[in-house]
Amino acid sequence: MPTRILHRIVLAAALACLALAAHAQPAGLDATLRAGGYVAVPMARHGDAHLAIELHVNGVRGRFIVDTGAGRTVIDRAAQSRFADGRDVVAGGVATGAGGSGLAIAALPDSQLRIGAYRDDAFTAHFLALDHVNAAFSQRGEAAVDGVVGADVLVRGAAVIDYPNLRLYLRNPDAGRNAVSPSPTS
Repeated sequence: MPTRILHRIVLAAALACLALAAHAQPAGLDATLRAGGYVAVPMARHGDAHLAIELHVNGVRGRFIVDTGAGRTVIDRAAQSRFADGRDVVAGGVATGAGGSGLAIAALPDSQLRIGAYRDDAFTAHFLALDHVNAAFSQRGEAAVDGVVGADVLVRGAAVIDYPNLRLYLRNPDAGRNAVSPSPTS
């Protein structure tokens, strides 16, 4: 076999190994988090800049963007009737954020949130018009979303985001009380 072909084969194999290593999970991360009461939730790319997860609110499935900069989890007002479980929402005041200010928000306390095996039965669902968000997705040829997962869920679930492997780790609010928490260096 000519040397040039052999070099190409070796180079291709080395590049393949580098690609696999780049997406390999840090040693023990999954096991450490699971031992601490965490559950892994798969994420998917939504367009080229966002990560999305599937979740259930009051038994209704939806696709939500994970937004670490959002203060709370919100459901698009257009989907309110699907997620409200036939119950009346209460006025929640006015919200502000990157999408604007003075946006009316409604709340539905005592809702049930399920993200994979993560459960929060003391979840308050919030409804906010996300027309601007879905209009931007539509302009880029991307599917609309039902809502945005924000800091209320991410903090309560002590979220750990594994970007290379597209995994969101959450700990159930009542889980891990006696488990050893992973150290920040894990």
